[in-house]
Amino acid sequence: MTRRPAIDTVGPGLDPGAVSLPGVLMQAITHIAPAVGLIFTVQAISGVAGVASPFALAFAALAMASVAVSVVQLSRKISSAGGYFTWVSATLGPRAGFFVAWIFLLFEPIGAGINIAFLGGILQATFKAEYGYDLAWWVTAMVGCLVLTAVSYFGLRLSIRFVVVMGAFEILVCVALALTSLVHPGRGGLNLTPFNPANATSLNGLFLGVVFAIFAFAGFEEVAPLAEESREPARTLPRAVVLSLLITGVFLLFTSWGILVGWGTSDLSSFVSGGSPVLTLAHRLWGAGWILILVALINSAVGVGIAVQNASTRVIFGMARAGALPAALAKIHPVHRTPVNAVWMQSIITAIVALGGGLAFGAIGVLTFAAVIITLLVIVIYTAGNLATWLLYSRKYPREYRRITHLVVPIVSSIILIYVGYKTVRPLPSGVDKWAPAVAAGWFVLGLLVVAVLSTTGHRQWMTHAGVAIATDEPPAPAGEAASSVPTASR
Repeated sequence: MTRRPAIDTVGPGLDPGAVSLPGVLMQAITHIAPAVGLIFTVQAISGVAGVASPFALAFAALAMASVAVSVVQLSRKISSAGGYFTWVSATLGPRAGFFVAWIFLLFEPIGAGINIAFLGGILQATFKAEYGYDLAWWVTAMVGCLVLTAVSYFGLRLSIRFVVVMGAFEILVCVALALTSLVHPGRGGLNLTPFNPANATSLNGLFLGVVFAIFAFAGFEEVAPLAEESREPARTLPRAVVLSLLITGVFLLFTSWGILVGWGTSDLSSFVSGGSPVLTLAHRLWGAGWILILVALINSAVGVGIAVQNASTRVIFGMARAGALPAALAKIHPVHRTPVNAVWMQSIITAIVALGGGLAFGAIGVLTFAAVIITLLVIVIYTAGNLATWLLYSRKYPREYRRITHLVVPIVSSIILIYVGYKTVRPLPSGVDKWAPAVAAGWFVLGLLVVAVLSTTGHRQWMTHAGVAIATDEPPAPAGEAASSVPTASR
């Protein structure tokens, strides 16, 4: 593989200043998918952790808060569209930065497809149970792919409007159901037992619940690729990261507690074994109004798909603009100012993942399979970011170095993440999900081999250019200036 020189984009460029803080914030929140988390993840966590699933969510939220400390500290000094890719490249070098980019290219682009397939499975089961109509899951998946493509094609401003409206709607509806559940509790009455870890099925089950919970929060930092189109990105992006984690953390803790109490903490076995217990609970409490929860689920799946499309297409575009991917992917639509060919490429990936994953693992099972892969890979990225925090402040900003903030918190965060990764694979997940760690490990090893081959064949400069492309969405400097092309720190 040879490195092509950086190219000029075809078209007027992306749309600077298209998104303000509320839009960037909802990009992060919808990437986390609050309603999907409540309807799917809480049931999955309860299946392994028992009634203590809100505690598992709280533990995961604290772990993510420790990760957010590094995100904020790094973004204060290095403001760019690439987030972790920039930070790792600037502190650990181009090889590590390229490797982090490699990991990103597996777990982020598949997010839209797995959620659309999952939505298709839920709608198929729901329509059959409610109306006796068998709506094939793949029909929903294909319609979803078309919607995501259209929204992404016609501009970031349009897609962010969708995200803001849908995100606000799903949060309000789910909170309303949780409040209703607390007012009308099931067997066991109104209680706080879900927050007591002693009520977990086992310690191992509790940590398995944390694994699913971390998957639920993953993506809170995926606003970085919008930096070029955000207003005051150096200020807006860090705020969006922190606020999105805070809002979704409170949301999932409150709503999961409300749903479990409303179902009945003394009747958890039926909650775990039920097809869609949150929809069933909405039926019981709201009657015909249960449809609002179904709409919130649709909103959530489409919303996370849009958020993934926004993030992935900007990364693909940035790599193409630097010559790391085919030049055609750097084309900008002359009117809508979107990376039009990157949108088409991401849409093809979404369709392949949705249909292929649904056929291979089941429309609902594909989300569980992907959850294990994504959890393992984000642990690698988050840990690399923790190391980058220590290196950046201890070496470049020694006067601002704080032992607790820049050393202790990153170490504690990394230990938690690594242990969660260990509990993900020991014991191995059951059924077909046992192969998910092998997929993640295979991608990890393949990435190391790619980096080794590029390094030994004189392509280290190519990796530097690719890393800068992802990091900054700006064409890298000529070959002789690569060392200075890594983003400089800014206050």
